[in-house]
Amino acid sequence: MKTFSLLVLCFFTFFLSCKDKENAKKIVNNHKKDTLNIDVTEIKKIIKLQKNANYIDYRPDNPYLPSEKDLLILIPFVTQELKNAGYKTLSNGEFERRISDLIKDNKVKKYSAFTTIFTNKFDRKSSTLNQFEFEFDVNNQFVIKKYNFIIPTLFLEDVIKINKDNSYSISIPHYIIARNKYLFNDSQADLDWLLVNDQDFLKSLVNSLGYDKEPRINKLLLEDYYEMYNDSQPTEKQLIGTVFFTKDLNNNFCIRQGLVDYVKNNTRANDNRFIYALNYYSFALYEKELGEEFGSKNPFKMFNDVEKAHIAAVIASIEVPAIIKYKPHNPGLWSNAGSALYDLLVEHPEIEDIIVKHNYFGIKNMKQVLEDTIDEIDVDKIKRGEDF
Repeated sequence: MKTFSLLVLCFFTFFLSCKDKENAKKIVNNHKKDTLNIDVTEIKKIIKLQKNANYIDYRPDNPYLPSEKDLLILIPFVTQELKNAGYKTLSNGEFERRISDLIKDNKVKKYSAFTTIFTNKFDRKSSTLNQFEFEFDVNNQFVIKKYNFIIPTLFLEDVIKINKDNSYSISIPHYIIARNKYLFNDSQADLDWLLVNDQDFLKSLVNSLGYDKEPRINKLLLEDYYEMYNDSQPTEKQLIGTVFFTKDLNNNFCIRQGLVDYVKNNTRANDNRFIYALNYYSFALYEKELGEEFGSKNPFKMFNDVEKAHIAAVIASIEVPAIIKYKPHNPGLWSNAGSALYDLLVEHPEIEDIIVKHNYFGIKNMKQVLEDTIDEIDVDKIKRGEDF
């Protein structure tokens, strides 16, 4: 095993360290004519070892634990195949700008050759994240420096096929090409392909990485989650609120504003599904029993008072205008007596002070929404003969 590790790692000395370069036996050698020289014997050894790795339901007694070397061995293959597929490598500055949209809400770990973007949610402890960093079924994403693309950990046998006569062919999974060409080459054709063939990855872009800029992906995720949560009890569909508001692996408060905007732009007189789901989520922020329905993502426990008020304000900023616009045209569907903000302010008047103190959380229409809701509460109090 020691000899094997040395052989694999030494090839990548230009990534890591040059101290053993003179004694290294390279597994993959790049040539000037964009060809690769393969040490087939060592590649076959790696493939054999990886067959004993944990993967989904397969859990061997003494599993092979993939590590940094299992990722590094892939880089020359993926680099060449992406180029063959017409992938255009971005400048370092532009690539880093786009990557920042993916890692802003996530834990990362930087190496000289790549950066790990942790997408797993085992727990928030670094020790646990590191333990599973390179596992094949975890689906962490790795940002490859210099060549400017992203990949998960791939089984080597899914990249290179070795025949009995030791001849070989190289072909990376098409989803690797489509993902990179969409994210970094703005290829809408590849997004079309991903929407049909790689939906789990697209949903993970939003749910795990916070990438919420593409309305078509937002639609995919929200429609899918709504149906998933709608399978059992009537209230299950309301749990979709957890994908709008969350805490990242650094425990930072996150709002998926792209999802909020999607609901704002796609609510209609005959479609208030997501508005009503968020309405329910507003109450779960402040009612312990409702919050418990959300399990580990219990909003009652997850957020502090300011964060709760912020979420309530975001939801109100799209719910209140929607009620005004659509309820007169379809009162049967828009059957709630009023907005969530109205009821919350009656029970928790301190929410108003928090919203005002934080300058309406920068929400453009929130000042008007808050004032109109308070006026509505005051009018109703007068009608009931209550004191202010």
